[in-house]
Amino acid sequence: MITDVFIMPIMFLLAGYFTVPVLQKQGMGTFLREKIIRIVIPWIAGVLFLAPAITYMIWYSRTSTPPAYFTYLFANFFTAATFNHAHYWFLGDLAWFLLFFVAIYKMAPSMFQRKVEASVPSAWFFVRFGLVTAATFFTANLYFHADEWFSRLYLISFQPTRFLLYVCYFALGIYAWRNLWFTEAGYMPRFTNWTRLAIVMLSVFAYYRITFGDTTPLVLKAGHAILHSFFCLTAVFGFITLFHKNVNSKGYIWRRLSANSYRIYYIHQLILLPIAYMAQKLDVSVWVKYSSVSVISLVLCYIVSEYVIGTAKSQITQSKSAV
Repeated sequence: MITDVFIMPIMFLLAGYFTVPVLQKQGMGTFLREKIIRIVIPWIAGVLFLAPAITYMIWYSRTSTPPAYFTYLFANFFTAATFNHAHYWFLGDLAWFLLFFVAIYKMAPSMFQRKVEASVPSAWFFVRFGLVTAATFFTANLYFHADEWFSRLYLISFQPTRFLLYVCYFALGIYAWRNLWFTEAGYMPRFTNWTRLAIVMLSVFAYYRITFGDTTPLVLKAGHAILHSFFCLTAVFGFITLFHKNVNSKGYIWRRLSANSYRIYYIHQLILLPIAYMAQKLDVSVWVKYSSVSVISLVLCYIVSEYVIGTAKSQITQSKSAV
């Protein structure tokens, strides 16, 4: 309930932050070609070949009499009611975001030139941003459940209440890059301030969601939207300051985790879900299960990425070089 709020906005903010400099460095043609290879093809491959197994595991763990896998694959998965991109939806949405951004950039490249002097955002800037994202969440929540998914068009999968919120964070990443945020010369969020705010908002948000499970009344929808948006905002900047302060190093572990981060993202559900299923019925504290499954999954994902996929990739590269 908690980590679901801020993980993806961080991803979209980072994507937006690095989009313009990469485009300017590579040029339009190379940029689009690289994104097709690195984002579009893995997205389509993941949806067609891996998402069915992932969604079947989710169904299997929640259904007393699940169908056989191939029955589910051919009779259920590709129907409009069941079709699901699994976690590869992020690549699909990001691909669409980049496509629209490139179209805008081509029409007005001068809009995306980096400023010479850094600008420091005011507290009111963040308040306005939080209110705008809350408004997008609230408006969509009038027509869709807060956690509902929309995948009926096959080519895109998203949560309606969060789609425009993600657009805002992608745009915020571009704005942050243009204004030299997170650089030595520019704005760097203060660790103490943002961390304290994030902890306060986490506590209030968690209490609200547990207390008001049914947010059908408009006033409760509004409260949910505001708390979701401001907890998201404070957590995003809280984690940026936390990692800048404590993880901004070139140590071996951090370098290898960084190098494997995309592959870990790509395979993690295939490893995580079976482990979570095995731990599901253990008669131990949920905190023990959550932390144990998280650590074991991360270690196994890293091992598979670094020593199985990484080794295979190196051997293929060496074979091509030899040829």
